[in-house]
Amino acid sequence: MKLPTSRFNTKLIINTMAIILFIEGIAMLPCVIVAIFDGERDIAASMATSAGLVLMFAAFGKLYAGKHDTKMKIDESYFIVIVCWITAIVGGMLPYLFVGRDFGIVNAIFESAATWTTTNAWIVDINTMPRALVLWKAISSWLGGMGIILLTVTVFSALGVSGQKLAGVEVSGPELEKHTAKMADTAKLLYVLYGAASLLEAILLKLAGLPIFDAVINTMSTISTSGTMDYHGVLEAHFTSAVKVIIIIFSILASLNFAVYIKILRTRTKEALMDFEMHLFLIIIAVSTIIIAVVLYVGHYYNSLGEALLNAITGVVSFSCTTGFTLEHVEVWPSVCKFIFVVLMIIGGCATSTAGGIKVIRFAVLVRLINRGVYKRIHPRAVKPVMIRDVAVSTNNASSISTFVLLFFGVYLLSAIVLSLENLDMETTLTAPIALFSNCGVGFGQVSNSNFAILSIPGRLYAALLMIFGRLEMYALLILFSRTFWNPDRTNH
Repeated sequence: MKLPTSRFNTKLIINTMAIILFIEGIAMLPCVIVAIFDGERDIAASMATSAGLVLMFAAFGKLYAGKHDTKMKIDESYFIVIVCWITAIVGGMLPYLFVGRDFGIVNAIFESAATWTTTNAWIVDINTMPRALVLWKAISSWLGGMGIILLTVTVFSALGVSGQKLAGVEVSGPELEKHTAKMADTAKLLYVLYGAASLLEAILLKLAGLPIFDAVINTMSTISTSGTMDYHGVLEAHFTSAVKVIIIIFSILASLNFAVYIKILRTRTKEALMDFEMHLFLIIIAVSTIIIAVVLYVGHYYNSLGEALLNAITGVVSFSCTTGFTLEHVEVWPSVCKFIFVVLMIIGGCATSTAGGIKVIRFAVLVRLINRGVYKRIHPRAVKPVMIRDVAVSTNNASSISTFVLLFFGVYLLSAIVLSLENLDMETTLTAPIALFSNCGVGFGQVSNSNFAILSIPGRLYAALLMIFGRLEMYALLILFSRTFWNPDRTNH
């Protein structure tokens, strides 16, 4: 499609892309240091080349943009978000191409898309990668967790760009609550919380026995709900109950609405602790854990109820937080456990969190809408609004949520049809799309270990697109195919 320059602020778009590339290039530098420390000069040179190219394009973009209008229209915010995510993924694939391991362009695209969208899916085994590239996977997952657009708003708030519009399009959830006078202040506060939680988890994992490198990469991958990274079996060797509990706790914390933490910091603790979505999310985790633990214990899959509970909650958190831990024995668990896991993947975590899925608040509103529909059948003249914590859900929000859920399942069904062309078994065909679309990364059948190398080249490209769809919650991509979006006479700015 030709970009109508009369409608779009091209220099603003290029400037934002340059910012993304600058952040990405700087983020590659620690990988160069690790390669030098490991004595891998060729890997260090490859990572330095990747960082250099990314920073060079960032500089060119900044020079071209120069002084420009910083006002942003709504349609521009949608376009900028998708372009910037594509920019981050394309820039992020350079290390995979330059490390000299012959990954190939398609595999590099898939790996980069999986990490930036925090999906625990892979084509290339990390055990074949040098530590520098594994660190890059962790860093890009960490940046993608909170959202590269939010980071842009944080670091470059002085640009005067409308951060509320930009972040509102990108942030995972029904809406982004503006907790401070400026969106940039909210973004900074979110990243302070994100960074503090990451530091705390890394320290705890180190104290629990993980080597420092593995503690860091697993902190970055779990706090961003993008899975765990078992590099050369180190995590498996140290996967004690303490490590499990730490990963479980921080995965849950990362899947809660970050508005809860902002309210606590702003001394609105009582309001934060009464958060409806948080309560429902924790109830879903608790009930699912109890059901699965009982099934596993009664079925003699584990010798003690305590062991069954620990493994049950590990699995529940893996799927409900869309973190996607690869569970060693999940394939032999009863079908009822697998069914619950699929439902948890679909529901996902809370709005404005690093988790994927439909989101708990949307699920809650959908259930209330169904209940309202049943009630209206019995009492057609009654006025019964949809209530969440004694607050009525507006008609616009209810309609938007209903549309989103229908669109979610529509994209899932289409993706299942597309992946059925791969001629895989039914369990793999039906769970692989939801694993990718929910950004969980773990399905069943042949993708129970998050390995999507079974897909063909076109299948891998479609899988990468599906992960991006899930991360941006569809609208940012789908809106680009709307005739109204490209028609200046019909587009509302």
